[in-house]
Amino acid sequence: MPIASALALLAADPAIASDADGVPLGFRIFLALVALGGLSIAAGSPLGRRLHRNRAVAALAAGGWFAVLAGAAIGSSGLDVIDTTIFAEVRPLLVVALGWVGLIVGLQLRVRVLAAVPKVIWRWTLVDAAISALVAIAFGLAACGWWIDGFFERVGDSVHWIVGVVPAIAALAASNLGWAPETRSLRVELSDRTKRIAVLVSAGAGLASVLAIAVIGVALLPISESSEQTSLDAGLGLVRLGVLAGVAVLAGAAARFLLGSIERNSPQMLVVLLGLVCLVGGIADAAGIPPLLSGLLAGAVIANLPEGPSRELESVLRRGETAGAILLYAVAGVLATLEPGWGAVLLAIGLAASRTLLKTWWMSTALRGGGEESPRGTPLRLAAVRQAPIAVAIAVSLVLLEDSQLSRTILSVVVLAGLLSSLAAPIRSLQRILGERRDERVGAAA
Repeated sequence: MPIASALALLAADPAIASDADGVPLGFRIFLALVALGGLSIAAGSPLGRRLHRNRAVAALAAGGWFAVLAGAAIGSSGLDVIDTTIFAEVRPLLVVALGWVGLIVGLQLRVRVLAAVPKVIWRWTLVDAAISALVAIAFGLAACGWWIDGFFERVGDSVHWIVGVVPAIAALAASNLGWAPETRSLRVELSDRTKRIAVLVSAGAGLASVLAIAVIGVALLPISESSEQTSLDAGLGLVRLGVLAGVAVLAGAAARFLLGSIERNSPQMLVVLLGLVCLVGGIADAAGIPPLLSGLLAGAVIANLPEGPSRELESVLRRGETAGAILLYAVAGVLATLEPGWGAVLLAIGLAASRTLLKTWWMSTALRGGGEESPRGTPLRLAAVRQAPIAVAIAVSLVLLEDSQLSRTILSVVVLAGLLSSLAAPIRSLQRILGERRDERVGAAA
């Protein structure tokens, strides 16, 4: 009964028993767990999985519409069921969710699989990542110059000033990498060509997710924070990386051994996985770096160790993937804030517009250069526009690392940019349908 005991302790302590409006903090924590856990369970239920097979539902779910709006509705900007100040108390739940996501992504890093990735995917993904990161960094610095008085003047006086915004800029850049792997909602007409392109889209999205986690993780490793200032410390970064790598190797090897000694698809498999995620995620969180990176490293270790129930392991992880994604989307909805006003909205619009222009162009160019037929005549040409689901996890990691107004604004920008980018395909489909109906009317009139 650890949760009940914790709630009782909170209620018994007058210093932490209630917040400003007199509602017991323990009761708010209970509501947060029920609301967020309920959304996650509902999304991962058989009914939720069946709904996700519907194209319209898949399109909305891929952009996070349902969960983000639900989070905003129960947050301080809506019904105020959950107060954003209690997230320090439910932090372990988010650390586990982020570690779980990182582990899923890391399991894709099998050496044999990476060696078999076509060159067109590597070229498409790496160049797209470079372009997307540069655009996001430029937009982010411009936004900071707008939001923070004297930002560029202070940068000129001391380079240490810009280090303080590195986490936010890195999160914005990493969130802009890649695209959503889901293609069902694009209403693609199946053919050999579109099937081939859909496979390339999914493969590129998986590789881009790895790059996104690596970008935010590596960017935060050398950052040292003190009461006086934030600075870069390369030695600290190497120490943190070494500790994470060592923990990932030991925990991954131990998990592999335990998984090999239990029955396939048994409940014990889930217990081992949760223990692994709690261990590597907790160590990363204590060290001040995203649990996503520790989960990624542990997943890569497990994926490349000889023998073991790899397919069953991925199956268990995938069952909780939807629930974990819904949880993070809902948390993003609760934490989102547009305090800077139109500055945040314009930044999100700019990112979404740049994705529509640059990613469609580079997708066509990369595929054509790799000998693939350009997807100009199919909705798949917009597949790279929609923001990757990993973006919200990265933004939530930023708030966990440093819960500041800037971090929450960046999270809000990422969420809004993702929602806007998810509209590109439905709008294009609507335009095509209206055009076909107009042609039919013209043909009938003639």
